[in-house]
Amino acid sequence: MTAEDSANVADAPTRVTFRHRIEYAALVAFAACVRVVGLRAGTFLARGLADVYRWIDVRHRRVAETNLRERLGVPADEARRIARACFRHLFVCAVEMLHLEREIARRGAPDVFRLEGAECVDRALAGGRGAILATGHVGNWEVVARAAALRGWRFTTVYRPLDNPLLDAWVRRMRASHDQDLVPKHGALRPLLRALRDGRVTVLLVDQDARGHGVFVPFLGAPASTIATPAELALRTGAAIIPAFSERTGPGFRYVVRIGPPVDATPTGDRDADVLRITAEINRRLEDAVRARPEQWLWAHRRWKTAPPPGGTPRAE
Repeated sequence: MTAEDSANVADAPTRVTFRHRIEYAALVAFAACVRVVGLRAGTFLARGLADVYRWIDVRHRRVAETNLRERLGVPADEARRIARACFRHLFVCAVEMLHLEREIARRGAPDVFRLEGAECVDRALAGGRGAILATGHVGNWEVVARAAALRGWRFTTVYRPLDNPLLDAWVRRMRASHDQDLVPKHGALRPLLRALRDGRVTVLLVDQDARGHGVFVPFLGAPASTIATPAELALRTGAAIIPAFSERTGPGFRYVVRIGPPVDATPTGDRDADVLRITAEINRRLEDAVRARPEQWLWAHRRWKTAPPPGGTPRAE
């Protein structure tokens, strides 16, 4: 299935349930508490809550530890250590998102995050064909979006709507305040093409299981179903594909956002081979970022859930 095929799949409407309301109330209460107590105390609270959540959520804890053992080849005790750090990192990211604007106003953006390689995007935009930022759940991905906005880039982000519609609306309001246009992943192709033709930056998260809509290329030593959208957009429009990842450099709320260099997306005349080659290179760049800071990636996600079809066919059907 191509990106255009998958773009025609619509999200089913989700009814608001009692559980959704409880989850939303918990989030609002947590956000209010974190804003009142401040960044330092909020970070301390987040780490404690992460340890509790990891103990309760046995399923995701096991997924994270299994992925670490199988994909990084670390022993069980090291997998547990990294998984614990990973859960803490995710909870701290939530606190940081709530304090992002306040910290930028108080300390100045350069003290919150350092931006490296911005000239890669500037050159791409100067060519008039837009730019495709390929990123993932490494570091704090919201920092990447904020850095892009402060650089003055007009950008459109593809996102997966949350299962809880109340939480989804809350997160979309937060992101919209950062001057980004949000496009649900289903039906995203046309808005993305329009954005690139308007000379905008498009941002795509490339590190989640693409199920039957992806292509199978290596990631951390095993074939992984990966979205082909960046490659297909680049081949169709001539836009540059530019990897962008953030990394917490701490202590405190400090990051570096590393951008580029661009992925070689030169067409050879064999479209399917080009899509596989380009997507594999995007995964290789992501893998480098994950290996550098494994505790800052989303190991609890079942990244290799979708198995390649029999016979080793590289493309998902």
